[in-house]
Amino acid sequence: MASIIIALSTYGSQRVKHPHTGQTISAYKMGYSSAASAVLLALYGDQARDVSSKHASYHYIQIDTEVTVRHGYILLKITDEELAKAEVITRKTHRPAVYRWQENAWQEFPNFNHAEYTPIIGRSGPDFNPIGMLIVSASTGEAESAIAGITVEKSQRSPSDTPWHWIRGDTYPHRELLKRWGCRWSKKRKSWYFIGVTLPDAIQQLIDQLEATITANEDNHDPCSIEEAAEVLGLRVNEQQSTPQPEHPPRLFDLNETVYARHDLETPDGKVVPTGTSGVITRLYNRNSKHGWSYDVDFTGIGTGWFFERELSSLEPIAGIRITHGSVVPPGAVSPLSDIEIKRNLLESGRQPEAIEDIELLSDKADDTEEDQPKIRIIKPNLDVSEGKEEDAVITAVRQTKIEALPVLQSSNGSSANKRQLHSIPQSACGELTGSITGSVWCYGYGIHDGICVYLNMGGPRMAVEAIRAKLSKGDIVSCVPWDAPSVELTAGEGNTGMYSAFMQNIPEAKFTSLILCHELLTQPNYGGASTTFMIHVSDEQAMAQLRQHITKLVKVPVFPEWTAYLWDAGQRAILLRPTRTGGDLKLWTISLDDSGWTRLITGGLAQNIIRLPQNL
Repeated sequence: MASIIIALSTYGSQRVKHPHTGQTISAYKMGYSSAASAVLLALYGDQARDVSSKHASYHYIQIDTEVTVRHGYILLKITDEELAKAEVITRKTHRPAVYRWQENAWQEFPNFNHAEYTPIIGRSGPDFNPIGMLIVSASTGEAESAIAGITVEKSQRSPSDTPWHWIRGDTYPHRELLKRWGCRWSKKRKSWYFIGVTLPDAIQQLIDQLEATITANEDNHDPCSIEEAAEVLGLRVNEQQSTPQPEHPPRLFDLNETVYARHDLETPDGKVVPTGTSGVITRLYNRNSKHGWSYDVDFTGIGTGWFFERELSSLEPIAGIRITHGSVVPPGAVSPLSDIEIKRNLLESGRQPEAIEDIELLSDKADDTEEDQPKIRIIKPNLDVSEGKEEDAVITAVRQTKIEALPVLQSSNGSSANKRQLHSIPQSACGELTGSITGSVWCYGYGIHDGICVYLNMGGPRMAVEAIRAKLSKGDIVSCVPWDAPSVELTAGEGNTGMYSAFMQNIPEAKFTSLILCHELLTQPNYGGASTTFMIHVSDEQAMAQLRQHITKLVKVPVFPEWTAYLWDAGQRAILLRPTRTGGDLKLWTISLDDSGWTRLITGGLAQNIIRLPQNL
C-alpha cells in the first residue's frame, strides 16, 4: 500500500513543443542538474516521458495521469519498493531535489554527499504540512488522503484569543456535517476550520468514532473467523458459552479515594511527585479509548494534577524504594512519548476527556403519577469552592450580583410595543483608510476583536470604496489612520477570504458611496458550539433584548423576559458579555456563546433567589 509521501521540486507546468511531433503540449519544468526528473520518470513509468529539446536548459516531463502540485512541488504517495528505486537514483547525484515526509518534517533524500536522510535547512526544501491533502499515488494514479481518518490541530496566537481548530484528513464524506456545525473550508490551507473554545459535540464524536474504527482495524490481525478457519482446516469447533465481557474495564478508583504515585510523576506545572506520594481523587473523567481512565489527584503538599490510571496505585509505598518510569529504546529508534507529554498534547489539542460532575437537584423526587411530575426542574449549580482553589468567573458573578443593583427596563407603551422600529447606528469620522489609489476613503466606525475586524463603516468615491472592499475580501490588511493616534490594522483574519456581508448605498449626485461591512461572526452566529458573536448597541433596551434573544437560541433551558436585567448584569461580571474595541462613536458588545456558562448563570440566579420562575407557569 502506498503510504510514503515524497515531494519533487518543479518550476510548474509550461507549454512546450514536442521534439518529434512539433505539437504544443503541457509538461512539467524540472531542474537540469537535479535527480527530480529521473525519479519522476522511474516512478510513473510508461505514463511519463521526457520531451526536452536538445538545446533546452531544463528537463520537461510530460505526464499522462493526474498530478498533485503544491507550492512548487509535485507530491506523490509511493510504496516501499518505489522508495528503494528512488533512493538508488538520488544516491548517484549531488543534488536530489527530492524530499520525504517523515516524523512530521521534510527530509532530503540520500545523495552523493549524505548517505542518510538529512533535515532541510531554511528554505532549501518544502515548508508546508502535506497532512490532509489529496495526493496522487504513483502506482494507482488515484488521489488519496495523506492520512486515514480525521485529525485536529489547534492554533492560538495568544491565551486571550479565540482558538482555531484546523480539521484535516478524509473530510470529504463528512462535509455536510462540518458545514452544519459551523466549520468552513480554507482554500489556502486545504482544510476545514472552526473558531471556538471547543469543538461541537457532533464533530468531536465523529472524530472519536473514526479514530476507534482505525484502531480496531489495526488491531484486528485475524485473517478469517473461527468458523471459516475450522472449515478450511477440516476441524470441529466445540461450542461453548462465552461469558459476556464488559464493554470497558472497570474503574479502579473512586471519588475521594486515597491513592499513591506508582512511580515518579510530574504535575502540569512541572512539580515532581516522588514514588509513593499519597493523594486524594478529586475528579473523575470519562474513559479515553487509547489511554483508559484518568483522574484529578490532589497530592499532599504538592498540588492537584491530571493523571492516568496506570500512573496510580492503591498500595502504600515501601520505605527506601523509588521508581522512575521509562521505555527500552533500541539504538537509532525514536523514543515514545512519555505520559506527561501525552497529557500535554491532549490538553493543547482540546482532547482531554470530559469530567464527570455531580449534579444535585433542588426539586423533590417526583412521584410515579404524572400529575405530581414538576413541569420544570431546577438544577442547583456547585457554588462551593474547595480550599486552595479560586472561584471561576461564573461563580463570582452569581455571588456579586445583587437584586438592588440590576438595571431597570423601561416598559414600552401600547402604541409602539408591537411596531417595528429602525434605529440609526452611531457614526463619526475616525480616520482615513489606506489601500486605494483612486481617492480618499474615510472610516466612520470600526470594531475589532482578537485582531479581526468585525464591523467597518466607510464612505468615499465608489471606485475607492470598492478597492478597499476588494482588499478585505481577499484577506489583505487595510489600515485606518486617525489624525491624532497611531494607525489601526483591519483584516478578516489570517487566510480568510469572503467573510463579510456588504450593505452599500450609492449617491451618484454627490459622487459618494457609503458601505458597511459586517463579519459573518456578527451576521451568522454559531449556536452549535463554543463560539463568539457580536451585538451593536443602539439603546439599552434594544441591547438587553437582543442579548436575551441570543441566550434563548443558545441554551437548552427556558429564558423569560423577567430575567433580562439579571443576564445583562451577571453576564458582564462573568466576562461572557464584554465591550469590543471600537472607533467612531460605535458601541459593540462581544458575546461568548458558551451554553454551559450561561446555563450556570441562570441556575445560579435561581438558586440564590436573584431571579424567580414566573408565577403563571
